[in-house]
Amino acid sequence: MPVTVVVGGQYGSEGKGKVVALTARQFDSPVVVRCGGPNSGHSTIVRGKECVLRQLPAAAGQSDATLALAAGCVIDEEILIKEIQHCELDRDRLVVDPRAVLVTDADREAERELVTSFASTGSGNGSALAGRVLRSPITRLAGDAAQLAEYARVEPLAPTLHRMIDIGRHLIVEGTQGFGLSLLHGPSYPFVTSKDTTAAAFAMESGISPRDVDEIILVIRTFPIRVGGRSGALLNELSWEKIKEESGALTTEPEFTSVTKKLRRVARFDLEMVRSACRYNKPTCLAVMGLDRIDIRNRNASLPEQLTPEAMDFLSMLKSELHTPIGWVGTGFRTLDVVSFHEILVEVFDA
Repeated sequence: MPVTVVVGGQYGSEGKGKVVALTARQFDSPVVVRCGGPNSGHSTIVRGKECVLRQLPAAAGQSDATLALAAGCVIDEEILIKEIQHCELDRDRLVVDPRAVLVTDADREAERELVTSFASTGSGNGSALAGRVLRSPITRLAGDAAQLAEYARVEPLAPTLHRMIDIGRHLIVEGTQGFGLSLLHGPSYPFVTSKDTTAAAFAMESGISPRDVDEIILVIRTFPIRVGGRSGALLNELSWEKIKEESGALTTEPEFTSVTKKLRRVARFDLEMVRSACRYNKPTCLAVMGLDRIDIRNRNASLPEQLTPEAMDFLSMLKSELHTPIGWVGTGFRTLDVVSFHEILVEVFDA
């Protein structure tokens, strides 16, 4: 059952896109399925350039990857078509489930007030999902979009995924946002997103059984973030300037959201939050991003021996407390700024 689900363990922006892109490179002709909608984005490399994608999967730059948008997706048709054109995707490379819901102008208008009251992106994502649940007469699905059919194969996705599983093609399901923002299980309702954000939910959005999944990668950050503004509780919040001082960086490197360009709030690592994410998602592997935020000397490291003692202590703590192996470790902003521990976990941590 060659299926991997990539899920966020905090409040989003953990580095899921990076992990999806790296995981896809391990396989020939993978199928990469994106869940979620235009209310979140990820950075990836397409045609040698870093770009932000809000609709397409992070493996868009891998020419042999088949890309798919699940039935649970929310689609802004204009944004999706622009991304298809930017990435120069052939029509046959992208499958869009006709039951994915489309964002309308009315949806964007309905969310205008939420931008200030709940730090919403105002993308219309939640309104589109609500309209679908209420069977609103103005709700449109991807199967209704004639223009979209010119750019993608609009056809039921689940049967295709089932066939791919049967013949041994590797599937990667790209989750969205993070466990702490789950509509059902997030700890700070109403400051959550508009759907569940667990691995099981993403599998079902795609049309595959959780029993088909044999790998779940939980992506976490050394310093978790939330979107700026009135976005809910964030334990042990601190400033980007404080991180700069503690890491030894020469300059402050604040982060901004991919979609709204708002300054992100940041906090110290919350072990209990990640422990809860592990309980709900049962990951087979952790991907830990941001070791360069602990110590700038970890920046761009590509081998375990290049990591500082503080970084190795942090990883050892995670392995001990969470009883979960560590795979990818992020050491910078670029996709390839990573250390892989997949082959050497025992030697590094148990020596």
